[in-house]
Amino acid sequence: MKPFLVDTHCHLHFPAYDADREQVLERMNEKNIWALTIGTAIGNARNAIKLAESTEGIWATVGLHPSHTTSDHVDTDEGEVHEHDLTVEGLVALARSSKKVVAIGEAGLDFYRLPEEREAAIQKQEKVFRTHIEAAKQLDLPLVVHCRDALSRLAEILEETGYAKGVVHSFTGTWEEAKPLLDLGMHIAVNGIATFPLRKGKDPSTAINETIKRIPVERLLVETDAPWLAPNTYRGKRNEPSYVEEVAKHAAHVRGVTLEEIAKQTTENARALFLI
Repeated sequence: MKPFLVDTHCHLHFPAYDADREQVLERMNEKNIWALTIGTAIGNARNAIKLAESTEGIWATVGLHPSHTTSDHVDTDEGEVHEHDLTVEGLVALARSSKKVVAIGEAGLDFYRLPEEREAAIQKQEKVFRTHIEAAKQLDLPLVVHCRDALSRLAEILEETGYAKGVVHSFTGTWEEAKPLLDLGMHIAVNGIATFPLRKGKDPSTAINETIKRIPVERLLVETDAPWLAPNTYRGKRNEPSYVEEVAKHAAHVRGVTLEEIAKQTTENARALFLI
């Protein structure tokens, strides 16, 4: 049976769901929602693979979140992370360990919070990101890209490496920031952030809704980034993949189409990109 929606970015294998993961999966099944559970470090990516292999409608990715390359911060929802670097060989081997691995990532650039030695941190993040790109090239798998405060640099690196197969997740940028990435061939995924009220004083022309209107529909994906960033309807609660329907509803409203149209197209997009 085909899914109604695909949550292309969540973290179902994280400790945030240890107490009630089965109930969360049941709520997904009730709405006929599939999901990609995204690895953010080698250790937890192995857990993502285990969950995907034991659960219908779940797939996994393997990668190292850019913040982990330059920070020791621990988020209790994610659990401890001990890696700060990886190799192409190790990443390729882990990806090849299971047919349920459908992408490389979460990888990318995060210049929002950097240590005092800013330039060295940026160089480290870029080096590790290029490692992910090389692994994706070798495997012909899409990239799942995290990018914060570095969208122009991201476009430059993707163009330099000649590999722009994948998705920029949790996109909140302007159309001017999205267009170079789309021109290279990337998909754009939006999540619960898009449903939040416009910040006081923010120029509406730069809001994510203006970008959602203009993204070619065949490049649009929906996600939750659960357990974080619950849509406005559930704001303040732990996020979960079943809430991706709220994101799809919002995208449909912004684009002036039905939920069914957005669901059909974004699901086709996800299945074609990740071969699920």
